[in-house]
Amino acid sequence: MVEHVKGSRLKRMARFATIAARTTKDVVQAKAMQKLAGHDEGQVASALKPTASRMVEVLGEMKGAATKLGQFIALADQDTFPDEAKKVLNRLLHQTPQRMSPEDARAVVVRELGQEPEALFSAWEDEPFASASMGQVHRATLPDGREVVVKLQFPGVDAAIEHDIRNAGIMFKGMSLAGGILDTREYFDEVAATLRRELDYTEEIAQLKAYRDALAPWPDLVVPGVVEALCTSRLLVLDRLDGPTMLEFAEDPETPPEARFRVAAQLVAAIWGPFLRQGLIHADPHPGNYIVLPDGRLGVLDFGATKQLTPDFAVAYWEIVTASVRGERADYLGIFDRIDFSFPDDRAATRVWLDELVTIVERPLRQDFYDWATCQITPDCRKQVSTAPVLALQVRGPVESLMFYRAAVGAAGDFRMLKAAGNFREVLRGVLETAQTHMAPEVADALAAQGADVRF
Repeated sequence: MVEHVKGSRLKRMARFATIAARTTKDVVQAKAMQKLAGHDEGQVASALKPTASRMVEVLGEMKGAATKLGQFIALADQDTFPDEAKKVLNRLLHQTPQRMSPEDARAVVVRELGQEPEALFSAWEDEPFASASMGQVHRATLPDGREVVVKLQFPGVDAAIEHDIRNAGIMFKGMSLAGGILDTREYFDEVAATLRRELDYTEEIAQLKAYRDALAPWPDLVVPGVVEALCTSRLLVLDRLDGPTMLEFAEDPETPPEARFRVAAQLVAAIWGPFLRQGLIHADPHPGNYIVLPDGRLGVLDFGATKQLTPDFAVAYWEIVTASVRGERADYLGIFDRIDFSFPDDRAATRVWLDELVTIVERPLRQDFYDWATCQITPDCRKQVSTAPVLALQVRGPVESLMFYRAAVGAAGDFRMLKAAGNFREVLRGVLETAQTHMAPEVADALAAQGADVRF
């Protein structure tokens, strides 16, 4: 079988470097023209449209870690590109440009299950209806009439990811030798471990089951069933959840505001519910991983990047979030000290800087009505970081915080994309009530041991 994901380690490194350099150059030039020549947003958008198109094509073709990087940029850093350029970049959120041929897809099925699709399914669609960074998805029907989807891993994507990890590892190793604030090797190791885990679909099944259990108190959130007899480490068969993805739902101009708010509220429960209940986080809130079902429920997909965090970390955020819902400010510095954050020596300056950052981040919980369509949290956080860049680099969270903040940043991108507006403080209050009622013993014990104030 021909590998679908091509490129030696050196070639992939060169392509990464080239696209990064060209993109940076284009963005800097476009922003300079806007400032110096008085170009409006439309002119800047036109200038950056080829840049976004080139990024989509290159990162989409490279697959693996490269495509995941492009998807995260499109979702989390939406303010870098003007609206028209973002539309092009958002193609990576819909699906990747490159797919396997029908013949190659069939070959994957035969390699993994030993038979042609027609021998295993009463119906099989040769054309995939979705593709992502590591594989593509086909519709099929089991002999008993059960409608399923079949997720096939791209041949060669495992080697490509290893190449990308090793390439990036060289840079992080060099930074770690410098020590101090540049030593981010532990974060790199966490990301690398997550990427490798996502390649193993048997591990994803275990994480899917854990997340389904964690979501049990929220019946309007649905996790698909698994046909385990037909699953391997590189092929996954799941119950089909029919409906638009959250991205398609958000981009439909006919979607009413109240429906946008409903889905956003469900997403709050999907991300924060399992975390508050038992410390389990879904660290890949890509809008293609959520399906808006016809009955109003929200389907949740893709569990390769879930992460079990420690009870102490969950307790820290119980304190932070409940204080915010009460209209108070938690002692962030003290709480973060307790869960092994590192801070600069100047505690007074750190507290002032951190307090302003928290004020920005907590905006949706400090108002009776918050409109994510006009949200300025990301650019304002960027401005706050720029006021003390060295101090910002010295504020270092524990390794487990990386996946948590990836989830939080991604979810904020989803809310902006949905243009959701409403009382998010009350939404979170409802999630807190349910999580508290069904709290895992480990988290409850940690709360009691800490004597934490978690009134809301």
